[in-house]
Amino acid sequence: MSYPKTQLNEDDNMIDLCGKWKVTDDGGEFKFEGTVPGTVQGDLVNLKLMPHPYIGENEKLFRRLEEKSWEYSKDFEVKKLDKRYYDLVIEGIDTLAEVYINGAFVGKCEDMFIGYRFPVKDLLKTGKNTIRVKILSPIKVPKTLERNYGKLYAGEESARVYIRKAQYSYGWDWGARIATSGIWKNIYIEERDDAYLEGSTAYLEDINTVKVTGYVRAVGDRDYTVKVLVDKKEIGQFQVRAGFNGYLFEGKFERGNLELWYPKGYGKSALHNFEFKLFDGEKEISSEKKRIGLRTVKIIQEKDAEGESFIFEINGRRIFAKGADWIPSDNILSWLKDEDYYMLLNMAADANINMLRVWGGGIYENEKFYEKCDELGITVWQDFMFACAEYPDNLEWFRELAGKEARYNVIKLRYHPSIVLWCGNNENNWGFEEWNYNHRHNGEHLGNVLYLQDFPKICAEEDPSRPYWPSSPYGGSMANSDEAGDRHVWNVWSNWVDYKGYLADKSRFVSEFGFQSAPDPKTVDFFAKKSEKEIFGDVMVRHNKQVEGPERIMKFIHNHFGSVKNFDSIIYLSQINQAEAIKTGVDHWRERKYRTAGTLYWQLNDSWPVFSWSSVDYFKRPKGLYYYTKRFYAELLPLVKNDGDELRVIVVNDSEMVEGRLELELWTLSGKKLVEKSYDVRIPSDSVLNVDNFKVSESIEESIGFVRLKAGSKVFENHEVFANFRRTKLEDPHIAFEKSGNTLTIKAEKPALGVRITTERDEILEDNFFAISPDHPKQIKAPKSDFKIFSMYDFLK
Repeated sequence: MSYPKTQLNEDDNMIDLCGKWKVTDDGGEFKFEGTVPGTVQGDLVNLKLMPHPYIGENEKLFRRLEEKSWEYSKDFEVKKLDKRYYDLVIEGIDTLAEVYINGAFVGKCEDMFIGYRFPVKDLLKTGKNTIRVKILSPIKVPKTLERNYGKLYAGEESARVYIRKAQYSYGWDWGARIATSGIWKNIYIEERDDAYLEGSTAYLEDINTVKVTGYVRAVGDRDYTVKVLVDKKEIGQFQVRAGFNGYLFEGKFERGNLELWYPKGYGKSALHNFEFKLFDGEKEISSEKKRIGLRTVKIIQEKDAEGESFIFEINGRRIFAKGADWIPSDNILSWLKDEDYYMLLNMAADANINMLRVWGGGIYENEKFYEKCDELGITVWQDFMFACAEYPDNLEWFRELAGKEARYNVIKLRYHPSIVLWCGNNENNWGFEEWNYNHRHNGEHLGNVLYLQDFPKICAEEDPSRPYWPSSPYGGSMANSDEAGDRHVWNVWSNWVDYKGYLADKSRFVSEFGFQSAPDPKTVDFFAKKSEKEIFGDVMVRHNKQVEGPERIMKFIHNHFGSVKNFDSIIYLSQINQAEAIKTGVDHWRERKYRTAGTLYWQLNDSWPVFSWSSVDYFKRPKGLYYYTKRFYAELLPLVKNDGDELRVIVVNDSEMVEGRLELELWTLSGKKLVEKSYDVRIPSDSVLNVDNFKVSESIEESIGFVRLKAGSKVFENHEVFANFRRTKLEDPHIAFEKSGNTLTIKAEKPALGVRITTERDEILEDNFFAISPDHPKQIKAPKSDFKIFSMYDFLK
């Protein structure tokens, strides 16, 4: 196995093989100059040899490419062969491949998620050399294995379980089916004379003790030492010795005044510059540099009146996880750039997200993803890449390959403080109990040996710095119970229950829940012509992968709003419904703070332009849910709730003790003020404060409540809709605005809901999709380009 270098540089003892390669298919249809790192599908689109798969119904044209095998070839120069070792390093290949140099077989690659290292000195020659990579069909091989070993439960494409490839590439209920092929990561020949370091890391054994460790590969019969520096200061030298997985170094030192790493909102996400230097005697022969944060992580699981808690604790401090689930940000991974990761993660941080769950049907993410999470203080719940299926761990070769994959990625990623949990899979253990996952081997469900035996052992050996969890969901009397562990709440939406159903849920940690909506109107314009904008038309159905997804969208729109005016209304109202739905769940679970200890909504991002559960669409255009997220995940959350015969006023505080002024208003949609109250509040740190309970003399069925907390220079706002717009006609709020310098002030004569500002240049605004009280105009930073302002009134019939 091989671990990635941060940069490729010919002066850094390597021959870079990235760049242009000749690519052909086994049927003689395509012959072109492809790009490495890259994918066949990405190249074919970029070269206009295939249409864009995300437009119209073009996705279906890519299905036939799965049947093809591909050959990549490239000539390269070797100036001299004066080193002891020459290793061909392939950081990632998609997926099943045979490699040849100068006509000689080098080796096989069998797993998209593993880097490979092959010794090739004996195959090289000075001058011109040729490398050839044959990538096998990603469907023919697994189909053959399925015929040999049997069909297992795995949804639409059951054969996917036999190939260690990103599972979503065979299609998902939000993703296109584009089973890519290619050399998707860096490839190079590394030249060296000596041993080298791999997987160096540091972590806290306890709050005061730092442990350092790492592997030393290709050890000769000599005495090696590793010198460790922290922020340029040497802290010790450690001997290399034999360990359970090769040669390694280990050591400890006192943390002293080194700062701790905390999640966003709980302290500074301090990172320290570690340098690990390998010496053969007095000669430095290898080094690794890493930015590492020091923190402890545990999950508090204690019995209580509702079952058993599930609370993340960082450095001894309880954390309420406010976040979302993360999927690959493109179906064609070669189109993803570092800038895409930076933009999405900055957007997440700006929306007060402190945890992302890397979902188990995608990929172990790009190194830049974890580096940025480290910097921003976004914690990561990291699934292993097994999702919604039975996996054939009864086959010795599969079990061994899955173990290699897990060990490789744990060693590769373990230095990132942002990763706070390794999780065995997505929903497979739930499937053992409640779905059709009935195949067993020696009495055990297929895959469960991996999740309950192999993976926890690997994590304990390679990374004792954070907990392991068998599955998501998992815990309690059944995998998806609400009494312990984490839970996926899908009775709402998927089982046709409307979002008020969240209010009865008592999950201990909600790691998935979601509500669909349309993407931004400009994103729809990208994939559909005007004549194709019909919610049940072929193009729209192609771009909503859930079975009866469009039907659900329309059902819930009709539930809340009655008839709609046009297609634009469907787009807008679906986004309002989605935002109000997730807000309803989060408000409820945050009020239950630590009885419920986290909410991760499905999902932050998209892999292509699609109707889905995301809050940010494929082109990184924020939906209404994104702006709602900024408010319902704020450190202070004021709430007004209806308990039937009285209203409750609450403030949830995730920060230190706060004093402030809380204001409450209750308005009818016609503009009559029913209630106005204010409170001077002192909110204890890390608390839920019940401020008031009171009865309202008039009916609130046609009203909306506004709560506003002023704490120092900050203002935290929330609203609660008590009206049903299907029964109560929304009146024109008569919105007016004034732009003065960099400030935009928006006023409304009557309550205005879902106020949306659209901008010419797709700006991500300070706030959007908000509600306005007649007594309190809204002020935000003004857009820099031309803009228009709409409200819900403009989209209701």
